Amino acid sequence: MRNMNRRRLTREETREQTRQRLIKSARQQVAARGFNAASMRDIAEAAGYSQVAFYSNFESNEALLLEVLKLHKLEESERVASIIDAVGDDLKAALDGVDAWAEKLSESPEHALVSAELQLHAVRNPEFGKAYWAIMAEQRTLYARLAKLLFDLSKAPPPVALEDLAGGLMALERSVTLDRAISPGSMLSMVPVLLRALLHNEKRS
Repeated sequence: MRNMNRRRLTREETREQTRQRLIKSARQQVAARGFNAASMRDIAEAAGYSQVAFYSNFESNEALLLEVLKLHKLEESERVASIIDAVGDDLKAALDGVDAWAEKLSESPEHALVSAELQLHAVRNPEFGKAYWAIMAEQRTLYARLAKLLFDLSKAPPPVALEDLAGGLMALERSVTLDRAISPGSMLSMVPVLLRALLHNEKRS
């Protein structure tokens, strides 16, 4: 009876569902095999579709990789934004939120591998690089907002420009996350450690 009452998806909804499944499949394949080894056929078959479905939604691997990038960074941004929105004026809650976010990030080998593949492809492919750096600039602005919140709550001045600090935190997070994907549990999530050290040092000076 439940199946009879279930609303059928419109053509547009079905198409969007197919797109999202292909994007998620591509992310898994890129993490498992690397971008150059992840074929359109493999991506489509892993999502339960034929290559026809791939070509009707994306003109190339490159176009699909751009959607993987958008999804990947959107999920990161939502996590950071949730910390900013949730803490109010509680510095401890903000730092605890950063701890939880960084630890969750470091627990995902897929996240680290996809980040590395996206960055390498951006370096090697100038057109993709433009889109990559535009999205990373938005990400850096969000990290700068988080850093500003923490320094405002601690009543300590930031040691460098917030955008520069944000860029450094992003680079550190990518590096540590990849190291922990190679050797799980090998080191601490360093972003919270560095932030605490900076806040403590600036407050004392």
